[in-house]
Amino acid sequence: MQSNSKDLLGSLPTLSSLLKRDPISMETKVVKAIREKGVNNILKSLESSLRGLGEATLDVLSGLSVGRHVMIMGPVGVGKTTLAEEIASILALDNPPYIEVACHSHMTATELTGDIDIAVALQAGLDHPLAYIPGPLVLSHGKVLIMDEINRLNPYSQASLLQVLQEHYVYIRGFRIRSDFLMIATSNPAEYSGVYELSEALADRMKVVEIQYPDRELLKAILEWKANLTLSHIGVKTPSMLTEVLTNFITLMNQDGIIEVSPSIRASIYALANTMAKAWIERREPALSDLKKEVLANMAHVVRGSFSSEGEKRDYIARKFDEAVTITTRSGRR
Repeated sequence: MQSNSKDLLGSLPTLSSLLKRDPISMETKVVKAIREKGVNNILKSLESSLRGLGEATLDVLSGLSVGRHVMIMGPVGVGKTTLAEEIASILALDNPPYIEVACHSHMTATELTGDIDIAVALQAGLDHPLAYIPGPLVLSHGKVLIMDEINRLNPYSQASLLQVLQEHYVYIRGFRIRSDFLMIATSNPAEYSGVYELSEALADRMKVVEIQYPDRELLKAILEWKANLTLSHIGVKTPSMLTEVLTNFITLMNQDGIIEVSPSIRASIYALANTMAKAWIERREPALSDLKKEVLANMAHVVRGSFSSEGEKRDYIARKFDEAVTITTRSGRR
């Protein structure tokens, strides 16, 4: 136990070592990685986990290759975080290739920068490994920093990003620590609850890459592919009829003006997968009534719109589902 503690302390950076850091040209590292791996190979690697995001990938890479931080915007469940993680992993600029921060409204600036423990510093000196525990803004030196849902950060925490994004230095109680990294942030639309407007100064430091909700055919392909991937360990596949109904249902919801936040792709995938899993557990064929039940269970608490009550919203979702079944049945008879 004692040797493990010593090993842990020995692996922690000291303040003096952090103050001696050399600058790193992150854009040069990105360009080198792109040249070595090849753009086509990068896009092909991404296709194993994401579909329809080739253009967004190129937009992210073009920003990173000139040292520009990037913010990926789009609805919940379209693959923003996965895209950021996959790009960082494929580029592999360091080991580990990225550090990820799950942003939230109560996150403080010191959680991002780290801080000096005055008690430890007074007793053991500033260069004791526990005198300064670096935060992600310091630990990301030479790596990609993923700030997931950056617009959940409160304005005070947002301000802690400004200096390091522009000048590549983090200031800790008068000490200036070099930190070169490239940030890929993700953000949700403003109409989602719990988000803050980004300051103009912070927004100006990032290139925005917007991911739109996929069109109908791509949506259907994604739902079928991801649901079957989720079910692969069970050994069942989703019938095309169920996928078609769910695709029509989501399309109807997205087209309706009273809907402010529509069902996410993530929730839709699990509605399909849960339907199949329930039928498999009960050793029977899945039914449309199963899918309807799973749609309500996975989406009713997420969908937002002009509803006077939760009951009214659930009734609306049920009606839209029945409408989607009718549309699918009619198109199948043609």
